Amino acid sequence: MITKKYKEINNIKIFHDDIHHNHQDYNAQGLDNLFREEEKHFWFISRKEFICQEMKKFLPLSSTIIEIGAGTGNVARFLKQNNYLRMSVGEMHHSGLQYARSYGIEACYQFDLLRTPFINEFDTVCMFDVLEHIEEDDNAIQNTHKMLKGHGTIVLTVPAHMWLWNREDAIAGHKTRYTKSGLIHKLEKHGFEIITAKYFFISITPLLYLRTILHKDTKTAVAQDEFDIDISVHPIVNKILLFISRLENKLNKYLPNLFGGSLLVIAKKK
Repeated sequence: MITKKYKEINNIKIFHDDIHHNHQDYNAQGLDNLFREEEKHFWFISRKEFICQEMKKFLPLSSTIIEIGAGTGNVARFLKQNNYLRMSVGEMHHSGLQYARSYGIEACYQFDLLRTPFINEFDTVCMFDVLEHIEEDDNAIQNTHKMLKGHGTIVLTVPAHMWLWNREDAIAGHKTRYTKSGLIHKLEKHGFEIITAKYFFISITPLLYLRTILHKDTKTAVAQDEFDIDISVHPIVNKILLFISRLENKLNKYLPNLFGGSLLVIAKKK
């Protein structure tokens, strides 16, 4: 059920047009960078493949799904290509939804999760590397709970471990990195029952730790030009890392679930 009025621009439903381009949770300038790289960068490719792999274990293809904080809609498009046909996307920045439209996503909603216009609307709410951007993450989880039908499911990915915090976290607008036990506790506190919780990007954790050493967060304000930082990887290195990450995805269930660069959790309403 939609509980608030909206206006429609270019087939995008706009609920909260007061959100600024340079919002403190995520600067829209970063979306252009994502759009340039996410179809070739090993991290984006491997992550969406792992997400889809895990969702197919637990979520019917007929599920009505919204991806919140969808950015350009790249993951939503991949899920749709893999037969999750009832996909919609939510994003606070209109520019991201324009990219999503170009990817063929038809149901696009511009809104702020902390003021969600939806109640009991979806079978599944997805947030892929979104929760860490929101200072009021407890409120965000409560609102996803409201958006879900009956025993609906939430699917989350987040960056893992504060000991991997680096300058890129600050540039991205992250407020924290999570542990498996910490995120499970937070979800259970707000009425969710855990279905699965897995670390991934385990194999490249040493490289991520090296990044933490080389790109320490200076704790200074992020300069405007830092939002345009080049996130591309040398093609040969990218191919190697994509091979390693894809191999890890296949072997994930056999690996120790103790640490990783990222964390995936699927949970359902009690």
